[in-house]
Amino acid sequence: MAELIFEIGCEEMPARFVAPAMEQLQVKGRRELERQGLLEAGAEVNAYGTPRRLALLVAGLKARQEDKEEQALGPPIKAACDAGGNPTKAALGFAKSQGVEVGELQQFDTDKGPRLGVVKRIPGRPADQVLAELLPHLVADLHFPKTMRWGSQSFRFARPIHWFVALLDGEVIPFELAGINSGRHTYGHRFLAPEVLEISGAGEYLDKLRGAYVLAERGERQAKVRQEVEAAAAAAGGRLVTDEALMQENTDLVEWAAACCGSFDREFLEVPKAVIISAMREHQRYFALEDETGNLLPNFIAVNNTQPRDMAVVTAGHQKVLRARLADARFFLTEDRKRALIDRLEDLKQVTYHAKLGTSFDKVERFAALAGFLADELGLSPQEKAQMERTARLAKCDLVTEMVGEFPSLQGVVGSEYATRDGEEAVVAAGIAEHYLPAGADSPLPEGATGLLVGIADRLDTICGLFAANEKPSGAADPFALRRAAIAVIRLVIEKDLSLSLSRMLNQALAGLAPWMEGPAEPVAEEITGFFAARLSGILAEQGVPTDVSQAVLAVGLDDLKDTAARARALADAKKSAEFATLAVGLKRVMNILKKEAAQVPQEAPDQAAMSEDAEKALYRAFQDLESEAAELFAAGDYQGFLARVSALKDPIDKFFDDVMVMVEDEKLRRNRLALLNLMGRLFNRFARFEYLQLS
Repeated sequence: MAELIFEIGCEEMPARFVAPAMEQLQVKGRRELERQGLLEAGAEVNAYGTPRRLALLVAGLKARQEDKEEQALGPPIKAACDAGGNPTKAALGFAKSQGVEVGELQQFDTDKGPRLGVVKRIPGRPADQVLAELLPHLVADLHFPKTMRWGSQSFRFARPIHWFVALLDGEVIPFELAGINSGRHTYGHRFLAPEVLEISGAGEYLDKLRGAYVLAERGERQAKVRQEVEAAAAAAGGRLVTDEALMQENTDLVEWAAACCGSFDREFLEVPKAVIISAMREHQRYFALEDETGNLLPNFIAVNNTQPRDMAVVTAGHQKVLRARLADARFFLTEDRKRALIDRLEDLKQVTYHAKLGTSFDKVERFAALAGFLADELGLSPQEKAQMERTARLAKCDLVTEMVGEFPSLQGVVGSEYATRDGEEAVVAAGIAEHYLPAGADSPLPEGATGLLVGIADRLDTICGLFAANEKPSGAADPFALRRAAIAVIRLVIEKDLSLSLSRMLNQALAGLAPWMEGPAEPVAEEITGFFAARLSGILAEQGVPTDVSQAVLAVGLDDLKDTAARARALADAKKSAEFATLAVGLKRVMNILKKEAAQVPQEAPDQAAMSEDAEKALYRAFQDLESEAAELFAAGDYQGFLARVSALKDPIDKFFDDVMVMVEDEKLRRNRLALLNLMGRLFNRFARFEYLQLS
């Protein structure tokens, strides 16, 4: 079995490009090699990468492709031969197009009748020939958030490419791309071992780079970074402030790793902890340290992409850079603290939120009122409502502070810190920070009701306002992150177990937007409801709820998001049961009849005395036996119990459709039987529209 080493050497890529590019290279490389029939069973395809290189190592390549046969079909037999059995122009033209003599054509039976055709043997090509074409295409097929051109080249890549290593069992695979010829030469660490390295085969690639201070295997490099950082922290007598994302980023910023521990003046600790950590993390990629009680220490850990001769000199450089950052932060703090946070509310009148939706002050007033409405909806106390409204009015005041101007990622955190220093209530200060949660798919949710409801109110005002201003998402474009906002609202309502009416929330939010709306609110509310339905369907799909189940449940409505999700999960679980699937088939038939004959379905209850068939009497009795209990289970939200109880209708429904003709000519019988089916329709249509279910 042959071995391949393929390396792309380039200028340093941004850290966020490295890991995704490695994954692409591995996935696409394996796919293309399989498509070309070059992979042996059990072949290993591994990707490696640093900021300066991406590499693919393959163990288990075939030396050449296998020969294969292809069948090409031509014209029908009746069109290929004339009355005398001689080949027609159609047959002659097909033979020519296939590069064979007409006598080599054969007859093949197909589902469209007998046709003329030919079986062609295609010889396999040597692996090096295939790879010489495949590898350049693989490079061009890698996608990055941003690409660039360099020199006179039209080719685009994340950063300018300087070399290619392409070896099959030690032999160079020749190709040229972006003005660069492939070869066997790579380079070590830019500073520690910049000399040219000659690679003779895949087996020595990783070891040779390691000897040149390049840890190309990402797991090994990450372990080195972690080991260096933790050792430096232990030597300083502190512990790392947990930040796995920063650990990953540092891994992809370096080819080698040597950590150092620096310090800063204790006087800077008066700056809020989050600001100090952000100054370290966002600007310098430093790790923060804390003591055993969680108090920040005046120390930091920096990861260096080198092995300095004098670490003290390097550490002093890091300290100098960080000191300037912290001095700026302390200056911002001093300036910001000259005024109370609430005094900045008026400043928001000078900040345009949206040309069609007023100022940031207008927005605050809107969602503050909406937060108060939500407090009333949930029956919170007057004190809790007042705290909610106070939080809302303070929530955006830090946007006009110097600190957030320098550290925009800390909006909310800075406001919470300043509110605490102003003597605001603890729940109010916490709510200012928490109203931004969740910040992403893996983000925690607010712990307190204050941040929870203010966050919902803020997002609803944003969604409703921008839909009203015709700034809704289109296709993949969502410049205002409205999809993310809607998903956050759904998560908050469902995961925090809130019983809130979506329609009432939207109507209240749109009422607050009335002075800025150019048209009626009803169509906007309807469109936003559909927008929420699509987001909820996506969330349910991630939880394993099939699309047809979510469609069936959402067709009934989604006014109570928590209840809708519960019904979907219960129906998804029930659908797995063979017994329920049989019931669902009968219910689909019931619903389809009611839909088709809607114009003549009576609204009154069926007349038992008018029932002539035993099967319809039995179905009516079965329904009466469970109706009350099923309704109680439904009202209590015990949807699994509801579905289990109504499963008793399975056999009576099947018997009914086996023995009874619904659409008989006798109008009285027909209407009575439709009324019987309508009883079940009323019960089940409150739960889901079963006609949407796909049943095998």
